[in-house]
Amino acid sequence: MDSKLLGKGARLFDVDGSDLKLIGGFSNNVFEVNSSKGTFIIKYYPSSMYERYSIAAELEWITYLSESGVNVTTPIASINNKLLEVIILNNEEVCYVSAFEKAKGEFVDVSNNKVWNASFFYTWGRTLGKIHRLSKLYRPTDPKMKRKDGESGLLFINSILVSKLIKRKWENFIHNLKKLPKDNNGYGMIHHDLHHKNFYLYKKELVLFDFGDCEYSWFVYDIAIVLYHALQVVDNREKKDFVYKFIRPFLKGYQTENQLQSDWLLKIPFFLNYRQIYSYMYFSTYLTNEQRKNGKTKQAIQRLKTKIENGIPVLDFQLPVF
Repeated sequence: MDSKLLGKGARLFDVDGSDLKLIGGFSNNVFEVNSSKGTFIIKYYPSSMYERYSIAAELEWITYLSESGVNVTTPIASINNKLLEVIILNNEEVCYVSAFEKAKGEFVDVSNNKVWNASFFYTWGRTLGKIHRLSKLYRPTDPKMKRKDGESGLLFINSILVSKLIKRKWENFIHNLKKLPKDNNGYGMIHHDLHHKNFYLYKKELVLFDFGDCEYSWFVYDIAIVLYHALQVVDNREKKDFVYKFIRPFLKGYQTENQLQSDWLLKIPFFLNYRQIYSYMYFSTYLTNEQRKNGKTKQAIQRLKTKIENGIPVLDFQLPVF
């Protein structure tokens, strides 16, 4: 990102642009700041890629969860006492900027069975269940501050790098999603990306961050997303064994906070396959040319393409949800 733009954003939170350290983000837009005021996170949102009211809705949602007892990295006010700042150049909004607390703790070690185990999966499920329970009560303060609806299918409407076969399969998923009910018991604001790299583990509790993909969708989809990405760290030969070890304690923890009818739980395999094609569509649409040239990324996308085109499901066995 342009250094002048970064500097302008940093000064709005009373730090210097030279204090910024890039730590990631899909668009390389997330920075850590170590200053006399402490360590925190600054995130930049180019107006060409992000909508102002959508970001404001995300910040309000995070604040609501924090005030309701969910461990999240809360937004920090700027020098103007705003959670979201706007950078204007030549009378045009070019970028939005927000800041967050730095999460306490560290990433969970998926190779350590003393941590990556049933007890942790239970806590993970309980945390997601709490979010969904609170989602049922959540009402935005401003109708304009509304996150997108997940089943519209519009996200990838202009994708040109996808085969006709995969486009047809994607359209079929959207067609089936539109048939699903959107009642308050099964549908609401979800995290939409609660994989193990979007939280830290601190004192045996999850501290959540990166709500950038939150949207209105089905609660069961949030559950499927967790399982889908957890499976990515498991060898294929161990997949079935892992699913059996994971899903029961996860759902047991989930159901201490939120109840989903059995009909919804039976749709987890459908949403696992939806996440698979969603991931492929997302990467095909939004990866930069440089990212596409990365060897591992190229292989991963090709594997997804092959599975989707050949109708290979994420799970080839029955999911033990009861």
